[in-house]
Amino acid sequence: MFKSIGLLTLLLLPATLVAQNPRSAIGGESSLWAGVDFATYNPDYDCAGSYPFSCFDSQVRGPGAFVDFNVHPKWGAEGEARWMDWNGHENQKISNYLAGGRYRVVRFDRLDVWTKFLVGGGWITTPGYPDAGSLKGSYLAYVPGVEFEYPLVHRFKLHGAYEYEIWPSFAGPPTYNSTTGAPVYHNNGLTPSGFSLGVTYRFLGQ
Repeated sequence: MFKSIGLLTLLLLPATLVAQNPRSAIGGESSLWAGVDFATYNPDYDCAGSYPFSCFDSQVRGPGAFVDFNVHPKWGAEGEARWMDWNGHENQKISNYLAGGRYRVVRFDRLDVWTKFLVGGGWITTPGYPDAGSLKGSYLAYVPGVEFEYPLVHRFKLHGAYEYEIWPSFAGPPTYNSTTGAPVYHNNGLTPSGFSLGVTYRFLGQ
């Protein structure tokens, strides 16, 4: 249910703003952007390490969509959805529905560098689901990140990002001590991380 509500909100946001009078929806310094990208992530589950490319051959990959409403040239809000259903080990999948704030920290010539902090939901299907010792569920996610934007042609920008997701409540299926048979619980959370690259288009504003 929450997954559907988040997706619906993300998809309807640009339509709602565009339906308003441009002068009321977008101020003199504001702008509305929307884009698509493709991401590759270390799922931090069934992987030897937590670095972005620790298990490159079995990283989860897939498309995403995002909306940026920049209230001011240096700060604004972002909504993001991502569906990484490809390439994961034994059909492992991760998807996200997130929203939060963003701030432009520096500009190098025409390259803008932004930081962001998003909050929302993370959905995971672990390898081999629904076999024993696997799971499928949703978890609260905190997501700091860095974004890069570079102008291409009129209204379009190249958009890249790195995100580090924190799922504090994630608890993996228990394993068992081979000697004693006692259960070993994995309640340390999950930290998927990775990169995305795509394009963004300016619908309104400067």
